[in-house]
Amino acid sequence: MRSPSRLITATLASCAALAGGQPAPSQPADALGADLQSRLTDHIAPILADYCFPCHSETKSKGDVRLDNLTTLDEALRRPDQLNLLRELVSTSQMPPEGKRAPSDHQRLIVTQWLDAVRRYVPPDAKPDPGWFTIHRLNRNEYRHTLRDLLLLPASAPDLSQGLPPDDTGYGFDNIADVLSTSPLAVEAYLAAAEQAIEAAFGPIITFGDIPTPVRLSSQTQSGRVTERGGVGLFSNGAAVGTITAPVTGDYVIRVRAWETHAGDEFARMSLRLNRKEVATFEVSGTRGSPELLEHRTRLDAGEHTLAAAFTNDYWKPDVADRNLTIESMTLAGPLDASGAVRSAAWETYFAPGSTDERTHASEVLTRFASRAYRRPVAADELDALVHLYEGARAEGAEFEPAVRQAMAAVLVSPNFLFRTVANPRPDDPGYVYRFDAYELATRLSYFLWSSMPDEALLAAAADRSILTDEALLTHTRRMLADPRAEAFVSQFAGQWLQLRKLDDAAVDTTRFPEFDAPLRDAMTREASLFFARAVRENRPATELLDASDTFLNARLAAFYGVPGVTGDEMRPVALPEGSHRGGVMTMAAVLTITSSPTRTSPVKRGLFVLDQLLGMAPPPPPADIPPLEQARGLPEDASLRERLAAHVADTTCASCHTRMDPLGLALENFDAIGRWRDTDAGRPVDASGELPGHGTFEGPEGLRRILRARTEQFIENLAGKMLTYAIGRGTEPFDRPAIRQVSAHTRAQNDGVRSMIEAVVLSDTFRTCRGREPRDDR
Repeated sequence: MRSPSRLITATLASCAALAGGQPAPSQPADALGADLQSRLTDHIAPILADYCFPCHSETKSKGDVRLDNLTTLDEALRRPDQLNLLRELVSTSQMPPEGKRAPSDHQRLIVTQWLDAVRRYVPPDAKPDPGWFTIHRLNRNEYRHTLRDLLLLPASAPDLSQGLPPDDTGYGFDNIADVLSTSPLAVEAYLAAAEQAIEAAFGPIITFGDIPTPVRLSSQTQSGRVTERGGVGLFSNGAAVGTITAPVTGDYVIRVRAWETHAGDEFARMSLRLNRKEVATFEVSGTRGSPELLEHRTRLDAGEHTLAAAFTNDYWKPDVADRNLTIESMTLAGPLDASGAVRSAAWETYFAPGSTDERTHASEVLTRFASRAYRRPVAADELDALVHLYEGARAEGAEFEPAVRQAMAAVLVSPNFLFRTVANPRPDDPGYVYRFDAYELATRLSYFLWSSMPDEALLAAAADRSILTDEALLTHTRRMLADPRAEAFVSQFAGQWLQLRKLDDAAVDTTRFPEFDAPLRDAMTREASLFFARAVRENRPATELLDASDTFLNARLAAFYGVPGVTGDEMRPVALPEGSHRGGVMTMAAVLTITSSPTRTSPVKRGLFVLDQLLGMAPPPPPADIPPLEQARGLPEDASLRERLAAHVADTTCASCHTRMDPLGLALENFDAIGRWRDTDAGRPVDASGELPGHGTFEGPEGLRRILRARTEQFIENLAGKMLTYAIGRGTEPFDRPAIRQVSAHTRAQNDGVRSMIEAVVLSDTFRTCRGREPRDDR
């Protein structure tokens, strides 16, 4: 039975339409407007009828304010001043006045949040507004990738971002400029990371020439003895061993000072072994009083090596003769000269031979380095400051390369490196639209798709300004998406939008779910990531994220899903068998696990995920005093989860949200807390049926997919908004809706292709321009 207040509201709406001689207003064409209208009809109007109509209706309109005719979104939009006043009075409990029946705090919250949403609402056909640009600090992920590409670090290099403070998140992402603050602790961490990065990229300072370094020796056999001076006496076949380190690949000289105790008709023989392989042999004829110096020139790869001098022809006759070998010392000299040395990729890139004048060469090195680090040509005054740092280090006694490295470290802690900015000449003027220059646009594009700095091709396109054309911008977007570095877009965007990152920290009760181990967790994450990556790479329809006939599996995950015929650890696309309940991200184990509690499923979390992440319709937060499901009153201890949820819905305070949310989550109840299919729960058949306003009854994941397919337009628009948020590093505002609508419309016209959506974002004015920011309203 409908509540009296809803009957009153419906009747008044009908009467108002009839009185005006016009039919009832139609639903807004866009999904957000339709949602606001639905919330007005289903939730706001009944509250107003119960508590406000007695004083603000046709028969009695105190303050000349009527609320009984607030029946459509269009009407609400025509009364902005009245809505502002209404919000103030409702949120501060000034209305209804003292002595009158008052709504609950949660009902006030429902009204207040709806009023806020209406005040922010912008019709989709409004003029696009690019919004502002906030100075953007590189987050930890961007910092790590940028150091990798700037310094050409190998994959084995340490992750220098680990020492930085964790990043805050906003609007679901950790690259939102407004929340990326910088603390004194972070500054110290950047200083330490800069020095480590320079060392990792360029290696130790190299002094070329025949400069010997002693090798610390030990005996390989028990019969050997270390002498007081650090040598090794070998009294039977064995070896003196040590470890040597080649700072760079190059030419070196190994020298061994040795002598023998002669016996028999042969001199002692010594085998010189490098990394357990013989590289030279010697006959040792030196004596204790006159040791022999033996040397071997060799080429060594950079890194550690094992060096051994082995005694190979022991001779002994008791009380007659005993041949022994003593290794007094071993040294390593080199690298002998720069011409034969192989330096790191970063050293070859930045320290390549240039001018013979050291100051000029330093300027050349710093120009190359700073221009790449700043993602634009370094300005003359910036270069002068860096050269001044170099000269200061030289004046204090530093050699050429260490002095240049000090200036390079300064580049890595410069705001020009750590922050992304635009040169908007009027940053405080909301009416002035600034179009990004070529380097600013190239930088925004590279951090969107790679979470890193522009490469040489992109910088070249910025230098000749071709990147400012639609054609070149699209060409580079497609090139970059085909590059392995685009994996960063998948892991960062999809990992946060689909909340896959949470799986690493999911507190699954492994006593209840012993199958949940590291290999299964990894396969779950890779399934979702590879699925999204393929959609980008092949420009597949975004709707496949809602409903698909295949997925990515390996043997472990296939067995978990009950899909036969998959072997091996490698993830690969697998067609789902006929009648499978899987298909789309909502039936992937990763999503099902992160939307569960440690010991049981959570229809509330799963329903919230659908509303928020897929449809962009997040409900307001629950009141603070709502008890957990386990504490629902008046239910037996063995009450089912559905029965406990029904108790929540019976509470009118909870019903407004849970009637939309719970049925979506209950449709997935056949999947347990780690995403495994089940037909029973605690000995009872699983009931995955539900009823949703506007959609009627449905059941199971198939019914849920039917509902999601019916809301494809809304899903595409929500995904476009999420992607635009990630691309510009700013939370989308109501004024962004026309831009989001344009991206959505372009995507729909291109068969809903995910890559087409990325291209539409890149070509939008919101991506390529900005304006000044209004003073903040911190109410």
